[in-house]
Amino acid sequence: MKNIWNKVEKSKTTYIALISIILVFIMPILFNLFHLGRTNRIVWLFFVINIFFSGFIGWFSRKYELSFYNLVIFPVIFVVSVFIKYGRYGYFLAGIYLVLSILIYFLFEKEK
Repeated sequence: MKNIWNKVEKSKTTYIALISIILVFIMPILFNLFHLGRTNRIVWLFFVINIFFSGFIGWFSRKYELSFYNLVIFPVIFVVSVFIKYGRYGYFLAGIYLVLSILIYFLFEKEK
């Protein structure tokens, strides 16, 4: 069991998934706890923070030569949360997050 935990702890994919879960499920709860309205949540969380994180995932995946599927982790987790509790606009945002991650991923392509 300890050996499995060491492998998970060293995995950068695990960190991407954990940060994605925090951004998608925990941050909206924090916005509600601090009485920040729906508009603030949509603007700051869905457009500013999540778009920045999507770009970061693209850059991070390219820098550490992670598999291409790492770009899909955040949008898929976001789609799950949208399916559970948000409106249809969330599906479009997940597409934007994926496209931005892919663009950043190929923008920082290393020359051989």
